[in-house]
Amino acid sequence: MPSASGRLLADERGQSLAFVLTTLLALMLIVAVGINVGQAMTRRMLLQMLADAGAFTGATVMAQGMNTIADQNLRIQRAWALTSEATLAFTTPPCIASDLAVSAYGTVQRTVSELIRRVNSGYGELAAAEAREVTRYNAIDLFPGERLTMREFDFESGIVPQRPGGRLVDLEEVPSGTAPAVSSPTPGFSTKTWSCLQGPAVLPRSASFGLWFQNASSDPIQFVWVVKAPRTRARFFDQLFGSFSIPEMTAAAVAKPIGGDIRRGRTDYVAKMTALRKVTGQVFDAVFRKIRPVHH
Repeated sequence: MPSASGRLLADERGQSLAFVLTTLLALMLIVAVGINVGQAMTRRMLLQMLADAGAFTGATVMAQGMNTIADQNLRIQRAWALTSEATLAFTTPPCIASDLAVSAYGTVQRTVSELIRRVNSGYGELAAAEAREVTRYNAIDLFPGERLTMREFDFESGIVPQRPGGRLVDLEEVPSGTAPAVSSPTPGFSTKTWSCLQGPAVLPRSASFGLWFQNASSDPIQFVWVVKAPRTRARFFDQLFGSFSIPEMTAAAVAKPIGGDIRRGRTDYVAKMTALRKVTGQVFDAVFRKIRPVHH
């Protein structure tokens, strides 16, 4: 007949198993939570990489467009310089010579100005298109099988720009290389006067010239790229934490062209990443809660 102590030990045999199972379950939950948190953090980091790459791509395209505009702008300025020298020199030949110089400059200015407008429009469309292509390409490896949302964002207006025709920067013509003259009869034009020989008399001559360009001083020359990833399943115990327990995430990045000068014809623009906080003080509220599309 078993003793009282033996019966007590027999009654407690199953308790250690219950304790071990409970401990193992708790450890599994802790490990699962750690892995799921790591999954979420990795996902957030990869999403930010996509946003950074998209922003840098868009700003690089903007820099290329602005370099092209600056180069063409310099051609107008050189033509203006040649015309200025020519009209000042045409004080003794017949006036027809200076008239031809003015006409030649007008042709150059109109032709190159139209090219600048087309470049401005084309690169305005291309920046977002190239950023979208790069983001999609990278997402194939980083977010396989997922559908990401991506868009350009304008912090000045608080909207997602969907610009038919596109625009790179606001341009304004600059009389004599300075700010537009308020007294000028036609904004963006400058009147030039000179004298030339017409028959026996020296007669005054004048003409109105369209001049070169600068980007408007109010232009926010930057490219902001926003990428959003949908909710997804956690690696472990997804149903326990709630179906698709890894939440939707949004990442944004800003880059801008720096270094060149449209007005002076300097083609030194390059892309540079910049901090989101430098764009606006309410950037996170704008990006994560108040993005609204433009409807045309």
